[in-house]
Amino acid sequence: MTTTAVRVPYVVAYEVETVALNLATIHDVWALSGRRLSYTDPVASDWVMGVLWARQKCDRRGKVSYKEMHTLRQRKCMLHRLCQVCEGPALNPGTGRISWVFHEEQPAASGRVSKPPTCLRCIPEALASCPHLQQDARVYSSGGYEPWGVKGIVLSPGSQPTRQDVQLNDPFTLEYTLARALIVHVRDLRPERAP
Repeated sequence: MTTTAVRVPYVVAYEVETVALNLATIHDVWALSGRRLSYTDPVASDWVMGVLWARQKCDRRGKVSYKEMHTLRQRKCMLHRLCQVCEGPALNPGTGRISWVFHEEQPAASGRVSKPPTCLRCIPEALASCPHLQQDARVYSSGGYEPWGVKGIVLSPGSQPTRQDVQLNDPFTLEYTLARALIVHVRDLRPERAP
């Protein structure tokens, strides 16, 4: 009996991609408070959309961390409307809509999500191989979406670190946030039949 290897989704992280996050609070004349979160060895590409992003290596090999999305690949999929499984376009050229797979029914026609879309070609594979989707998976399409904020860890001076969703229009909190995932606001969300 032969078994077919399950493809590792593009956005999933690997253990070898983890790096030490040497963080510091630095003086920054452009920051609202005059200070901001940074790495001890900062480079300009650490900040995107006004927020510091968690660093990870880009080396898709070794042991897979299925419970963790790779920060850079997740953001790339969201910003460029790419499939989280294959990295191909998630936009259906026939309808002009973007496909999504959720592990539960979505309560509203719009909302915020941090899981990237899934193209129509990859939906059957995702439904068959992802344990979270085998209980009550739902397929939706949306008319579009815009960046809303980030999932991250807020490290404000004098406070305990907290996991938060931070809006992109909250520059003060963003200055002390280490972003882990981009959150988008999806509009015109409609249930669809699974392909």
